[in-house]
Amino acid sequence: MNRAFIRIGLLVFACLIPLAHPGAQGTPDPWFGQQDKPKNFEALKAFTGAFSIQLPKDWQLAPGHTGTIFSVVEKTKRGETGGLITLEYMSLQAPLEPALVAGVSERELKEVQSRELSGKQFSSAVKTGASGPIIFIQYDRPALAGTDHVAQYSMPIGKVMYRLICIAPAPSIDKYKPIFAHVAASFAPVKTSGSQ
Repeated sequence: MNRAFIRIGLLVFACLIPLAHPGAQGTPDPWFGQQDKPKNFEALKAFTGAFSIQLPKDWQLAPGHTGTIFSVVEKTKRGETGGLITLEYMSLQAPLEPALVAGVSERELKEVQSRELSGKQFSSAVKTGASGPIIFIQYDRPALAGTDHVAQYSMPIGKVMYRLICIAPAPSIDKYKPIFAHVAASFAPVKTSGSQ
């Protein structure tokens, strides 16, 4: 009879934990997730054979070169600094094994730090996307007009490492965070009949 009371007590306790700590249920990731009603975004149609991605409607598309697929720049008033989103790619020798993601994450962070010698407050994390792991790196760096905040999403898809790099003025990063989060979460490889 004591065991029955203990089980009931544990069940009641387990049910009350989410009520006592609403954060325990999980909160949305401010750096990765699509918006519920993305009316200010549109699908980029230029690369429909390789991947799909949604970009801010009113931003200016610019072509890429070599390892850059494209860039989009926020249209701003003259002399004002805005946001930038660019998508780069790099060929891999083989698809990335899930067990190697942590090591690749460290390598990606070290590579960014070696390129951004004046960068500060570097951090990295591995996020889970619909198409697999995402290596998320962010940091601040000096810019022409103050400080920029950089958010990089490295996404290994098959034998390609895509790097979605999002940059905005650091003082207004809260304005851009949901935009970058939506664009990153909208990125998906196009499944072909030969893909698994």
